[in-house]
Amino acid sequence: MPRPILQVLLALALVLAANHYWDPEPGKRPDQETSERHVALPKTYVQQARSWSFDEQGNLSDMLEAERVDQFSKGNYSMVIEPRFYSHSKDRKTWSATAERGRFEHGRERLLLRKNVVLSHDQTGTRMQSHMLDLNLVDKLAQSNKPVTITQGENRTTADGMVASLEQETIVLKPNVESIYVQSPRATGP
Repeated sequence: MPRPILQVLLALALVLAANHYWDPEPGKRPDQETSERHVALPKTYVQQARSWSFDEQGNLSDMLEAERVDQFSKGNYSMVIEPRFYSHSKDRKTWSATAERGRFEHGRERLLLRKNVVLSHDQTGTRMQSHMLDLNLVDKLAQSNKPVTITQGENRTTADGMVASLEQETIVLKPNVESIYVQSPRATGP
């Protein structure tokens, strides 16, 4: 047999053998480790997210912004990076909350803020700082079981925790409350 025909037959045999043994389709079922990693990954993620909630009358009630939101199907929750939350009450008073990270539980409508949390009453300038804050969006309650520091102007109050009603605009402090009040300077006349 001439040499070129032998080379063509050898190449054809190699192609047929490769085609027979090579399967470009991945396995039908992933292994256990791959399945666990797949479940641990977010279902979706959004950069620069913004979400609005409205009441039955069509009025804005809440707004949530974040640098990034990762939604996980297992557990029905989302991890939130640098969340900024705004709550609007019926009399148009607003509360703002910021944190480094958070977790939104979709089924319970609960926002858990963590690390460098600041809750502010926007009209009075009152600020509450803590390491954690749980916001119940249905009841419009903010609660912290960690030490909190509340400031308004030069006045400062610390406590072992607090519950704030965003609708009623009240804050109830937990035990070990300490306050420092600075008297406002009086205007002096002639």
